Amino acid sequence: MHVLEQYFMLFDRYADKGQIQVPSEVSLEQVAEALYCTTRNAKLVLRKLSDDGLIEWTAGRGRGNRSRLAFLMNKENLLVDSAQRLAEDGDYKRAFDLLHSYGEGTSANRRFMEWLDDSFGLRKEQGEELDIFRLPSFKPIITLDPSDSYFAVTAHMVRQLFDTLVHYDLAAGRIAPGIAHYWESNEEATVWAFHLRKGILFHNGKELTADDVEYTVERMRQGRRNSWILRSLNHVEVVSARVIRFHLNKPNYLFLRFLCTVALSILPKELAGQSESQFWRRPIGTGPFMVDEWSEARLIMHANPNYYQGRPHLDRVDIIVIPTRNSIGSAMRSVDWQQLLCDKELRDITPENGWVQVEAIGSHFNMLTWNMKKEGPHQSADFRRAVDLLIDRNRMIRELGEYRDYCAYGFFTDKNASRHATSGAADKEAAGTLLRSAGYKGEAVHIYTYGTHDRDAEWVQSRCLEAGINVHVHVETMDRIRDAFEEADGLLHALVFPEAEVCLIENYEQNGSFVKEFLDPSLADYVIETIDMALACKEQEERRAVLSEIEARLREEAQLMFLLGLKFQTNVHPSFKGVGFNSLGWIDFKHVWR
Repeated sequence: MHVLEQYFMLFDRYADKGQIQVPSEVSLEQVAEALYCTTRNAKLVLRKLSDDGLIEWTAGRGRGNRSRLAFLMNKENLLVDSAQRLAEDGDYKRAFDLLHSYGEGTSANRRFMEWLDDSFGLRKEQGEELDIFRLPSFKPIITLDPSDSYFAVTAHMVRQLFDTLVHYDLAAGRIAPGIAHYWESNEEATVWAFHLRKGILFHNGKELTADDVEYTVERMRQGRRNSWILRSLNHVEVVSARVIRFHLNKPNYLFLRFLCTVALSILPKELAGQSESQFWRRPIGTGPFMVDEWSEARLIMHANPNYYQGRPHLDRVDIIVIPTRNSIGSAMRSVDWQQLLCDKELRDITPENGWVQVEAIGSHFNMLTWNMKKEGPHQSADFRRAVDLLIDRNRMIRELGEYRDYCAYGFFTDKNASRHATSGAADKEAAGTLLRSAGYKGEAVHIYTYGTHDRDAEWVQSRCLEAGINVHVHVETMDRIRDAFEEADGLLHALVFPEAEVCLIENYEQNGSFVKEFLDPSLADYVIETIDMALACKEQEERRAVLSEIEARLREEAQLMFLLGLKFQTNVHPSFKGVGFNSLGWIDFKHVWR
């Protein structure tokens, strides 16, 4: 245990009203009890604290003379200073742990977050030679393995480190070359051939070949979270070092879009002979950035000087993972994190200072998915429809504000079309009728959520409680939310659809997907059959019409409850260039410059 933690533990237990330089009578045995150690070790700790000038300890001499302990340093100031030093040394985890453990009842959390706020953004360092972009992430980076990626934050980081055979150009609305510069398929869309660029280097200097693509594909097929992408693959054929061919069991006119997903980012075949845990500490790809350090507290990346599509303008990107727990989370919400790209003298966001708001509206929305694999009141369709009718989406937008933008009523809600939809209004009378029809008698209903969706879940809870529905909200971290699947009656979560049709299919097929895991088991075969019918359709309109049948059925049975369309936004000073949101809702690091 660190000496500072020992000081805080003793301070919390024995400082009289939090005062310093005021002696308190404390026995050596009491010190040992507070520190969970022996009296011998307690003496050593007291000596160390005294030598560091943190306490003044006077041992009692003789019968009736008690020991006296005086604290010499203000707890809050020492806590803030200690957290700042840890952060400056890159140990953000210990800094946040320290604040979480000992900051309750003080302003330490708020003061630290305000200090930390000034360290974020685009900065010049080391003699104005390096452009370093440091930004916070409220969501943990759980994995950098493309085959297991799920959350948008993970997918975005994977994009910085790896490349795919092809990618979808959102602005142009078409498939664009990536690692492959040319591709072709047969008329039935069952055989696809890709011709690879020459000279694409992995971060370790090795050139990428078709063997690396084959290894990546075969690895993906081995029970990964995203193995669904290759469900119809018969085999992959290495034609030459620069040509690879995919043979499918069934027609798939969407196969090119499948290959755009970050899950099929190309890995080096050398991974097969390494310890996976060792490789993923510092993964090697072909992407625009390379990993310097990755831990649960931060991800440090630097520019790939040999990137085949051009070196990034930034020299380094630091992602700092901010915990959203207890007092630290509440302190963060008082800080304006939109001011990421600025110098201190430009911090006032006003039109006069030249600030402009950058935002993007895409397929990004939140929803409540009912767990059809668990018994409870929610098994009644009338109960689920009643909850749906209690939610006034427009009121939810007015009262919660921020990035909540419009009423969602499907996976691909258009903002303009949503203005004419009726899904936004609440109908309490009809909801009451449905609750009586469902035979609801006040049983507890457990709704789980994670990350920053707690306010939405609590808002839904309030509307349900007003109608007599006994809803309990449980907030988990992103990395633990799947552990709660068996206990959850419903899950309030958000979805981002960077690849529209592919991401929709992913929700129905991906292992661990919230939609798939909660889906009524009796619908599993129907969903797969309908997806295969859609993939056999050559035209997008035909595919979407077929896929919409699944959504229509789930919405009619109220297994899915669409809530609000969300927008990505930040404020940017025009002295910064290349700032915009990609399809995952993140600023694209590669293009930012000043």
